[in-house]
Amino acid sequence: MSTKWFRTHLITIVLLTTIIPGCLSPLGQKSSPVTTQYVGSSTVAVFLREAELIHPHLRFEIDSEHESEGGEQAILDRRTMLAGTARRPTSNVLREGIVATEIGRDAIAVIVHRDNPVPDLSMDQLAGIFSGETSNWKDVGGPDLAIQPHVVGRESATREVFREKVLEGKDDSRCKVVRPDQEIIHEVAQSPGAIGHISFSFLQDVNLVRPLSVNGQAPAVTNFDYPICRPLYLLWREEAPRMEEFVSWCLSDEGQQVVMRHFVGSRVVASVRSVSKSRNTTGALIVYTETFPFNDGGIYYYPHLPYEIFDRRGQALVRRVRNHRGRNDEKPMRILLAPDLYLVRTRMSSGESPQFFVTIEPGKTTELRVLDQLQGVE
Repeated sequence: MSTKWFRTHLITIVLLTTIIPGCLSPLGQKSSPVTTQYVGSSTVAVFLREAELIHPHLRFEIDSEHESEGGEQAILDRRTMLAGTARRPTSNVLREGIVATEIGRDAIAVIVHRDNPVPDLSMDQLAGIFSGETSNWKDVGGPDLAIQPHVVGRESATREVFREKVLEGKDDSRCKVVRPDQEIIHEVAQSPGAIGHISFSFLQDVNLVRPLSVNGQAPAVTNFDYPICRPLYLLWREEAPRMEEFVSWCLSDEGQQVVMRHFVGSRVVASVRSVSKSRNTTGALIVYTETFPFNDGGIYYYPHLPYEIFDRRGQALVRRVRNHRGRNDEKPMRILLAPDLYLVRTRMSSGESPQFFVTIEPGKTTELRVLDQLQGVE
């Protein structure tokens, strides 16, 4: 090889490298992410702040002052191309042709002062407290101390959903109103008798207050059965291709991993606990996935479709399960796992991929019947 040939081709390679679309500009500099305005729910904004650290092309200018109500009005007025609500969008939004995409579900936590000894309240007890019918902690198993209920502003979907699910029409005007939403943490932390409600996503690394269990269920991003929860939506217009690409990313495996840092993923259908005893010191899992037909010499068999097991965050793949030992095997496989909470991701013939949280306990077998869960069978 001559020196002249080497130098010529080296120059050609360098020039080609500088013009790859989307990677480098003609001057060899990386292209900058595009800044997009977002208006709406501060809860949805928690996800966006994490998403922009991973998504390669978008950064967000976030305005959550007027919460979900303000987000809907902003996208109706075309003051933004991306909005968010922490409840189901109103009919006005949907009639205007705005696309509403559910990206996950959020738990509304009930918080008390960290020194409050009460571990759990029922939905009826909460209704009594926030309506003013119950005014002392001793009436719900706590100390002889006046209860000081706090709520967020009416523009916040947190208050709207809490009133719908807990108060069921009862008046909450006796409660102290706090704005913005996250300030309620500081208000409750300052008074031993205080109680309030807030998106669970705001409570990570917070030790000044303590979330209560409700009806025996603790709020968590892995607990589908917690009773006070609501859907999270991104609102966008179809004429904005960049928004369509971002929303598709939010629903992808990578995007859902970000969602599940703070919320229940949009494809999680249910939580399933152990249902029968096992002789093993580890736990066992049997997943009855959808079946598919296999013709073996004129005889049809219906083996179960494969599935995947992930850690509780949905990030680390624990195991891929074929779920049948042969095409003429119609029994799902029994898998041994260490006791823990896992995310099971299944595949349907329709192309959908519903997900389920399963609890594996030592010496017990957990059975997940996918079609029953999708149909709402207990």
